[in-house]
Amino acid sequence: MQTEFYAHSRDENGEKIYQSIIDHARGVAQKMAQFSADFCEKDVAEAIAFLHDIGKYQKSFQLRIRGQNLTVPHAVCGAKEWQKYHLPDAAAYIIAGHHAGLPDRMNLLSSSKQETESYGIYEKELTVPSISEQKKPYKNAVSASGELAWKEYAFWIRMLFSSLVDADFLDTEEFCSQGTVERGITADFVGYLEILKEKLDLLQQNASTDTEKARRVLQEQVVLHKEDDAHFYYMNMPTGSGKTLTSLRFALERAIIQNKKRIIYVIPYTSIIDQNAKIFKDLFGAECVLEHHCNFDYDTYENSSTREKMRRTAENWDAPIIVTTNVQFFESIYSNRTSKLRKLHNIADSILIFDEAHMLPSEYFQPCLEALKILTTKYGCEAIFLTATMPNFDDWLKTFQCDGVTTCDLIEDRSCFDAFRRSKIENLGTIDEETLLMRAGEYKNALIVVNERKTAKSLYETYSGKKYHLSTYMNHADRDRVIENVKLSLANGESFCLFSTSLIEAGVDLDFDTVFREQAGLDNLLQTSGRCNRSGKKTSSECTTYSFRFENVAKRFATKHYYTEQTFEKYQDMTSPEAIRFYFDKLYAEEKTKMDANNFLRAKPQELSSDFSRQAKMFRTDQIYRNFSYFNFAGYAEKFRLIDAPTKSLLIIDSRNRDEVEQLLTMLRYAESGRQIYRKLQKYMISLYPYEWKILEDSGVIQTREGIDCLANENYYQSETGICFEDNNDYIY
Repeated sequence: MQTEFYAHSRDENGEKIYQSIIDHARGVAQKMAQFSADFCEKDVAEAIAFLHDIGKYQKSFQLRIRGQNLTVPHAVCGAKEWQKYHLPDAAAYIIAGHHAGLPDRMNLLSSSKQETESYGIYEKELTVPSISEQKKPYKNAVSASGELAWKEYAFWIRMLFSSLVDADFLDTEEFCSQGTVERGITADFVGYLEILKEKLDLLQQNASTDTEKARRVLQEQVVLHKEDDAHFYYMNMPTGSGKTLTSLRFALERAIIQNKKRIIYVIPYTSIIDQNAKIFKDLFGAECVLEHHCNFDYDTYENSSTREKMRRTAENWDAPIIVTTNVQFFESIYSNRTSKLRKLHNIADSILIFDEAHMLPSEYFQPCLEALKILTTKYGCEAIFLTATMPNFDDWLKTFQCDGVTTCDLIEDRSCFDAFRRSKIENLGTIDEETLLMRAGEYKNALIVVNERKTAKSLYETYSGKKYHLSTYMNHADRDRVIENVKLSLANGESFCLFSTSLIEAGVDLDFDTVFREQAGLDNLLQTSGRCNRSGKKTSSECTTYSFRFENVAKRFATKHYYTEQTFEKYQDMTSPEAIRFYFDKLYAEEKTKMDANNFLRAKPQELSSDFSRQAKMFRTDQIYRNFSYFNFAGYAEKFRLIDAPTKSLLIIDSRNRDEVEQLLTMLRYAESGRQIYRKLQKYMISLYPYEWKILEDSGVIQTREGIDCLANENYYQSETGICFEDNNDYIY
C-alpha cells in the first residue's frame, strides 16, 4: 500500500525531489489563515486549505506526479467535501475553482457530480477542522440577510478565493525554488512622508505667483482633514492645482495614522500612468513603487534580479505603493480568473486613490461604486476621489443603495479656484470645417481637438499653414516624435496648428494660447482647456477655449453632446461645481438603465429562473451551510469588460524602423520567451477595431511574422497621419 502521497516535485541534480500533500496543505493553511485573518475565522481558512488538494490522493495523480502522462482533475474532490466539515458553501466555489477560476453555480453543481477515483485516504493523513454552524465564518464582512448580504457574501468568496490562490502559488513556489525566489517590497510610509514633505516645503518656499500660492492653500486644506475618519474622501481641485502630490501626501498621512498596508493609485488612462509613476519613483526610488499595467516594460529595470522580483511582485501586489489602471483594479475584483483575483486580498486595508474619478466607466458605475463601498466598509480600505470635474457621488451612492458610507469633502473653501482659471470658455455653436480652419489660422498657435480620427486627418490635410497631427492611427514612436516637435515649435514661438483626437487630453504637457474642442462631454471640454495657457504665464482673458460642433454629430457622442449643450444654456461658468454636477446628473440619469443592467445582481445566468433577484433578496446567511448559493462568477466576469470593444494590434514596418524591427523579429524567432521582445515592438504598433482590420485584410496588406500581424505594404501608413485604408501611391518615404 502506498504510504507517501505527493503534491509537487522538482528536479535537483538529476534527481526528483517531492513535496508531500500534507506538507503542502500545512504551508497553504498557514499562509491562507494569515492572508484572511481580518475577514475569516482561522479554522475555516485552514479547513479550505487542507481540502483544496485532496484530489491529489487519487491513484492516477500519484502516477502522474511520478512521471506518467496522465490528465487527472483534482480540484472537484475537495469541493465535494464541504458539508462533511460544516463549511459554508463558499468552500465549494473556492476549492473547485482554485485552478480554473471561480465557477457559476450551475457549473459547480455539474462538477460536483463528476466521478473521480477514490481519494478518501486523505482522512487518515489530514486533520481537517470541523466548523460549528453557529460561528460566523466571515466575521463582520457579511450582513445578516437580504440582497446586501448576498452581494457581500459573494465578495467574501472572492476575497477568500484570492487568499487560497495566493497561498497555493507561494507555497508551491517556495518548494520548487527552495526558497530562493525574491518577491515583495517593504514599506516605509514615515520615511516616504518626510521625503514628500521636504519637496512640498521647498515648492512652497519658492512660491511667488498667485497660482503657486493657491496650490499651498489647497494642500493645507486637505492636510487639515488627516485626522477625519471617512470611507470616501472627495478631493475636488482644478487642473494644475497639484492634485497628484497633495493626494499622495494625504494618503501617506492616513496610512500612517490608520496603519494601512499599502497605497494604490488608480488611473483611467495608460497615457498618463507613466508620468505619475515616474513622480513617485523619483521621490522614493524605482524599487519602492510597483507599476502594473499592460504597457509597462519590466526591462526598464537594468538589474535582472530586480526585474524578476518586480514582475513577481505584480502577481499579487505585495508592495507599499502601486500605480495601476481602472481596468487592472476593477477586473481584479470582478474577474473569476486566478491570475486576476490572486491580488484581491492584498487590496484590503489600503488607501485607494482614484485619479480623474469622473472617468469611472459610466456603464459600470454601479458595480464599481458598490465594490468600493464593500472594500471601505468591510475590508479596511479608504478611497480618495480625485478630479477637477466632480460628479455628485453622494447622490449616486444613494441611487445604488450604497448607504452606510461616510464621506468627507477635503476642499470646502474654493475661493482660490480663480487662480487656476487659465482661459475663458466660449461656445461657437455649429460651424463648418472651412470656418474652423479660418478661425484657427488667426492665432499664433492653436490646438484643435475633434472626436474622430478621420476628422483630425481631414482637417490636417486641408490646412495650408504649418501643422502637426496626432491620433491613435499613428504608432507610439511617431506620436512621441510629433509631441517633441510641437514642444520645440512652441518654445521657438512659431505659428502652427495641431490637430488631434482626445488622446491629448491626458498626459500630454503642452501649452497653447488658443484651443478649439469639438463638443463631446463637459469633462472632455474641461480636460482640453487644461492645454490652454497651461503654464499660466498669461491672464485668462488673453486665452480662450472654444467649444464647437459640426452639423452631423456621431451617434456615440450624441448623449454627451446634448447634455453639454444644456449645461451651456443653463450656466455661464462651465467650470463651476454646479455646472459640472448638473452635467453628470443628467448624463448618469440617461445611462442609469445601462448601469442597472451591469449590476452583479441583474447578471443572472440563463439557466436560472427569472426570480433570481427574488432569490437573492431572500438570501439568509444560515443557508450557506446547506445549499449552493446562486452566484454567476464566470458569467459575470465575461460580461464585466471595461474596455468597450476588442482591438487587434498591427505592427508597422517602414523604411525608418525596418532595421530595428527586422532584428527584433529575428530575435523573437529564437527566443524561449518573446515577452520582452514584444514589449520593444509595441512602440511601432497601432490598435484597430475589427471593421478597420477587415478593410486592410481584404486589401491583402496584412501578413503574420513570428506570430505578429504586420503591415505588408508601407504605402498604407504615413508617419504624419498614421494608417491609411487605401493605397497612397503619392506618399514618398
